[in-house]
Amino acid sequence: MQIVLDTRGLEFSVRNKCFLIEADNESRIIHPSRVSSVLVTAPCRISSPALVLAAQSEIPVIICNNWGKPEARIWSPRFCNIATLRRKQYLYSTHVKAMDWAYNIILQKIEGQKANLSFMADRKPTIAADVEKALGEIANQLSGIHFSESGDPLVTKQRLMFVEAFTASRYWQLIGLKLPEPWNFANRVKRNPGDPFNASVNYLYGMLRNHVEGAVLSIGLDPGLGIIHRDGYKMPSLVFDMMEPFRPVVDRILIDNLLSGELKVNYLEATKTGNLISKEGRKQLISLFNGKLKERVRFRASVTTLQNHILTEVSYLKKRINDL
Repeated sequence: MQIVLDTRGLEFSVRNKCFLIEADNESRIIHPSRVSSVLVTAPCRISSPALVLAAQSEIPVIICNNWGKPEARIWSPRFCNIATLRRKQYLYSTHVKAMDWAYNIILQKIEGQKANLSFMADRKPTIAADVEKALGEIANQLSGIHFSESGDPLVTKQRLMFVEAFTASRYWQLIGLKLPEPWNFANRVKRNPGDPFNASVNYLYGMLRNHVEGAVLSIGLDPGLGIIHRDGYKMPSLVFDMMEPFRPVVDRILIDNLLSGELKVNYLEATKTGNLISKEGRKQLISLFNGKLKERVRFRASVTTLQNHILTEVSYLKKRINDL
C-alpha cells in the first residue's frame, strides 16, 4: 500500500517499529512490510525515526508540490549501485544500439495512443471517421521510419521525434474536443493549466514519474543520463524516457473514468500561483492511479500488473546495457 500524507499538520512518526499516523485525535499504526511508498502532498510533521525506518525498509518517501510534481525524494542507500553499471550506461547512451531502444520505446507509446483513440471511437461513434483518418495519417508517417544500425542515428532520432510530435497533435486534438464538459480542452498544457483535464493528467504523470524513478534507482541506473530526452540541470532524463510508453496507460485511466461519468468533483481551485487540484480531486486521482498499479494489464506481449511492467521495462534496459 501507499501511505498518503495529505492533511496539514498531520504527524508521521514511529511506535514499536511501525509507522504511526496521527491527525485530529485519530491515529493509525502501519507495519513497514505493508508499505510500498510514502507520498507527502501537504505540510505535515515527519519525525527523523520515521524517515530512518522508511530508509531501512527500502520505502521511498516522495514529497510533491501542489501540481503533483516531486520536489524531494528520500530513499535507501541500498539504491546506490556500483559505478560499473553507470559507466556502461554512459557508453550505451552513445552507441547506435541505444537508438534502437529509443525507436521501440516511442513506437510503443504511439501504439498506446492509437489504442486510446480506437477506444474513444468505440465509445463515441460520432468521431469514428475522424479517428480512422487520424490513424491513417499516423500510419503513413510511421511508414517513413526504419531503424538501421548502419544509418545515421541523428537523422533517425530527428525523424522519430517528428512522428511522435505529429501523433501527439492528432491524439490530443481528438481527445480534447470530444470529452464531455467541463473536461474538454483545446490544447495540451503542461504548466499551470486552466482546465481540469490537463491539470489531472499532469498530476497522474507526476505519480507515474515517482514509480518509474523508484524503479530506475532500485536497478542502479543513473536517472539523469537519458537517451531520448536531453540532459539538463535537475532533469531525470532517463526517467522521462522510461515514462513514454506508459503515458497512454495513464491517459486511459482518466479517459475511461470521464466517459463513464465517475469523476464529477470540481477539481480546480484558483490561487495566487495558478489553478490547483482540490484536495478531494487529489484523493480521487491517487486512488485511481494506485488501483491501476495493481491491475493486470496487457503491455507489449505480457499480462501482469502495471507496477511489474514498469520494473520489467527498466530491467530490460539494464540487460541491454550489460550485454553491450
